[in-house]
Amino acid sequence: MVAALKRVSAPLHGWEARRALRAARRAADEELLATRLPPPRLAWRRDELVAGEYRLQLGRSLTDVVHGSDERFLPNASPIDRGAVRECRSQLLELASRLCDLDRAVMPRGVLLVQRLLADTGGPLYARTGTRHLALELTRTRQALERVGTNGDRR
Repeated sequence: MVAALKRVSAPLHGWEARRALRAARRAADEELLATRLPPPRLAWRRDELVAGEYRLQLGRSLTDVVHGSDERFLPNASPIDRGAVRECRSQLLELASRLCDLDRAVMPRGVLLVQRLLADTGGPLYARTGTRHLALELTRTRQALERVGTNGDRR
């Protein structure tokens, strides 16, 4: 009877664990966004964010956004600001290239900003705020990706 109960409740426990992990990630992300240098206790989240596979996934997503904005294609289901994306095409592809360059380290804060750029439907990639706003956000995100020492030198 106990074994049957465990089998029935297993999906519930898995769901609760995933929910707790999502909440922990959100809290860690907020703290990582608030600081330039991640605290050691958030090393688990930092490692998730700067992992090669995740960086490649984000880089591919940025490239997909650029390709989806091509005027030769009909608009797709994604509500991106196609005009702003076309104007910022080189910046977006440069950002994707930087993420995909696994030989160079990136800061987790920058990866989070890329993640938010892609996911925030009210952000400059989707909202019709114009090219300037998207360009500024891309510049800020690119700078956040770079590993900068305490004296301003790039490492």
